Amino acid sequence: MLLSYLNRTRISVGRRALLAAGLTLVVAGTPSVAFAQKVTTVDELTLKQTITQLVDPLAVRPAGDAIALATALEIGTQPFGTASSGGLVFKLDPTTGLQARPTTTFGPAFTDRALTMGEGQVMVTGTFSSTTYDELSDLALDNLPVGLVTAGTASVSRTGAANLALTSKTVAIAGTVGVTPNFDVGVIVPLISIKLSGSSSLVDGVGTVVRLAETNSIYSGLGDIAALAKYRLLKFKGGDLPDPGGIAVIMNMRLPTGDTENLRGLGITRTLVGVVASMGTGPIRPHGTIGFDYWSKSVNAMAGRAPGTSVSVRHQLQYAGGIEVEATPKVTLLVDFLGQHIRDGGQAGLIEDTPPGTSSGISSIQSLAALSEGIRKAILVPGVKVNLKGKLLLTLNALMTLKNNGLHPTVTPVVGMSLGL
Repeated sequence: MLLSYLNRTRISVGRRALLAAGLTLVVAGTPSVAFAQKVTTVDELTLKQTITQLVDPLAVRPAGDAIALATALEIGTQPFGTASSGGLVFKLDPTTGLQARPTTTFGPAFTDRALTMGEGQVMVTGTFSSTTYDELSDLALDNLPVGLVTAGTASVSRTGAANLALTSKTVAIAGTVGVTPNFDVGVIVPLISIKLSGSSSLVDGVGTVVRLAETNSIYSGLGDIAALAKYRLLKFKGGDLPDPGGIAVIMNMRLPTGDTENLRGLGITRTLVGVVASMGTGPIRPHGTIGFDYWSKSVNAMAGRAPGTSVSVRHQLQYAGGIEVEATPKVTLLVDFLGQHIRDGGQAGLIEDTPPGTSSGISSIQSLAALSEGIRKAILVPGVKVNLKGKLLLTLNALMTLKNNGLHPTVTPVVGMSLGL
């Protein structure tokens, strides 16, 4: 009946959608229509559908799209920590006739260095990381404001909020092969599990819970597979042992193999092209990387109910730098800084809309929505690599988020094993 009334009136599409959604919040909250409605999500729903069921009835704008976009971007652009970067390379020492390592450090885990594997050498790496998210932009997930209707009477006012616990676990399996002395190729296969539990509620000004929704679900499967290549352009002046460092170009192509409905992938092809520089022959070796990640098309999310009100996210700038420190011949200490800038969108925030001109007494309406503001990340990564035996490396890292105005992770522990074949 409400939509039939709107179609008979001369109201713009955007204002018509706002009026319909605003009145839906009021009507749905009337005790005679839906008193203490409780909704529990079912297993057949995707992660995106579950989020939509949880939060969209609480807001005028598509709040579920805002949360889903930020989640997909964070999962899809997370660093893997599989960059062994010639961690256990051996070359022939002409002075002794024996195999020797060209560098006494084992290389970074989340950045890269110019050193390549060497022709015919193979390395297999597996990492496991566990991440807990605590904020969406600057809004806490455990008391996330979704929608707010302010009115002259308490029975008409509405407050919609969500209490979400969101975690992800990633197993990344990687293989790297030295094709020529200066050219490596590799692949990374991520297996991702996302768990969402929590509830959302719509409460009127009197304190009556009008709608309560709950979920506790896990969504697991393949993420976006990465194909890697590195070519060493230049070696700095010096011999082969120890390697003096140099400059290399890298390419990282992410394929759309992850399920977009379960937010394990972005559904696009991404190609990062960058430059790596590393140097030093002593116990302390610095390295740095910069690259641009080109996306085949934009990742979109609705920002409003009206047609054409959407946010389009596309392309990313990445940069990193750090040092390797030889603590002992079998132990390398690492400190890296990672920076990312995802362009044109991904943040979420509260947007205030003009209330509809009705007799309901509504004075203001606020809703969580996707914003056309890019995401900036800054991550500090301390770690250690230990040569357990032969060509077997143990890697321990912690991703410490200094800044992330998208979906914000807490400290993420990462453990990895690398084996040279």
